[in-house]
Amino acid sequence: MTTATTDDALLADLDRALDRTTGALFDLQRPDGSWEGRLSPSAPATADVLIAMHLADPEGCRDLIDRGVSWLTRTQQEDGGWGDDADTESTLNGTALTVAALALVAPDRAAGNIRRGWRRVEEFGGAEAVRDVEKCSLTVLVHFYLVLAGLMSEEGLLRVPIELSLLPGPLRRKLTFAMPTAMAWGLMCAALTESGRARTAVNRAAAPKAIAYLDGLVGFEGPDGGFVESPMMSANVVIGLALAKRRPDIVRHCLKYFRATVKPEGAWSVTRDLEVDATNFITVGMQHAGLTDDPRVGNAVTWIRGAQRDEEFIWTGAPSGGWGWGLPSGWPNSGNTADAVLALAGAGHDVHDPQVRRGADWLLEQQNHDGSWSCFARVGRIATLDPSFAMVGKARSPKVLYGPCAVMSAEAVSALGLSGACPPGDPRLVRAYQWFKRVQRADGGIDNKWYVGRVTGTGSVLRALGDVGLGHTEVARRCVSWLRLHQNPDGGWGQTAPPDGPSTVEETAMAMLGLVASGTDPTDPLLVRGAGWLIEHRNPDGLWSPSLVGVYFLELLYRHDHTANGYALQALARYREALRAPA
Repeated sequence: MTTATTDDALLADLDRALDRTTGALFDLQRPDGSWEGRLSPSAPATADVLIAMHLADPEGCRDLIDRGVSWLTRTQQEDGGWGDDADTESTLNGTALTVAALALVAPDRAAGNIRRGWRRVEEFGGAEAVRDVEKCSLTVLVHFYLVLAGLMSEEGLLRVPIELSLLPGPLRRKLTFAMPTAMAWGLMCAALTESGRARTAVNRAAAPKAIAYLDGLVGFEGPDGGFVESPMMSANVVIGLALAKRRPDIVRHCLKYFRATVKPEGAWSVTRDLEVDATNFITVGMQHAGLTDDPRVGNAVTWIRGAQRDEEFIWTGAPSGGWGWGLPSGWPNSGNTADAVLALAGAGHDVHDPQVRRGADWLLEQQNHDGSWSCFARVGRIATLDPSFAMVGKARSPKVLYGPCAVMSAEAVSALGLSGACPPGDPRLVRAYQWFKRVQRADGGIDNKWYVGRVTGTGSVLRALGDVGLGHTEVARRCVSWLRLHQNPDGGWGQTAPPDGPSTVEETAMAMLGLVASGTDPTDPLLVRGAGWLIEHRNPDGLWSPSLVGVYFLELLYRHDHTANGYALQALARYREALRAPA
């Protein structure tokens, strides 16, 4: 078979796959033009919400509690544990937190599940492992819940310092999305812990500021939002306030949110569905698939416009003009803002469009001093603080510092370049390139904070460099070499089990996107095999199954349907564009 015949056959396969995928995604599009972006149920999140409802209003929430208990008992693994997400490998975080919840909420009904679960905790190392942040990243939450359930002693229990609320405004605004939990638990610790005169004075000064912080976020969320747009974070706030006997109105607000966010299965996910992520990812994929002028894609672009935040987000110091991950109360961040700008630019709206200009200005204002971008807050010469350090006792642990991220930085670079906000050679892009060069590992791979492994970081940076005309630079060449070395024998990529685990849709798609954008020959077996893997691993409906690659609060992992679908669509569509391009 000639090369031309092979290319024709591959193009035909791509055409069929993309037609099936885009049709399936249009079938899922909501009437307002957006996509839901569903996260699957999570045992740790469900357990956290059950504890919150049990402490705050067990009778008023009885129906939800019963459904949640049923889901947890039904999804216990054969080894007795629970994973970070539904039907995933057991973890100490998931197992210990769920055991604590069942022991508090349903000690008789779930007695057998509790016994099996505790045996699994002991296999992980028992109480000693729970107290060790290197083994249990949610150590403070889990330890405290097990104390409440009578399964562990208070020995070694860490206090969450309410004095975080006394930090000066500029520093306090640098604190990231664990701050609501830190404020509520600080109030709780102040109320439950015996204090001397000095500590009492500190608590008295700090408590009003902590409450004011929570009040302000409730105002931002509106009547239908939750803290950080997350059932799990909202549960932490409820637990803190309920035990501190503070602000029952905020507690009721969160209980309403739990009822609004329960999944059909009777469980909760770590955060509300990522509708902005989903709509951005899919819209860009549709544009590369040649559907920019389809009215349904136009409706999605209109929805993305409507999701832009018009107000400053004072809790992180972010300006107006950004996007969060969901409505009404996802926090504005670099990733969602960059992806929204990319979607608008893909629809033909460059930096002269007022909304694109505001989004680009948001990104430029949030660029860190070293040329990188973080998720929520601009980082100065001192790394951003994160109050979760108070929940693990290790301020310098990589688990708890939300500083510069390669994926966030790459998305910002792509958005600024493709929107026309930063032309080739712009000093701000040069600074970003120099940062990529500094953080690239000796083997060519690049780490990131918000996805497992190095494939996503490496592929994202390579894609960004290609998008802004830097696809043949030293950093890009080393990224290509790393991806070539780490392709799995089946043609995909995956590092969920380092160094090289089973191939996943998300990682394979991101590797493909980087290779295509940077100018890799589309007939290179590296790309041909990657495209073949994505085509072969579609479900019968033309879509893909997500994997546990997303990183949330303190190393909890999650999976999101349209991260898989959106990036796979983009990868195959951009690859088809490359194959069709004149030699």
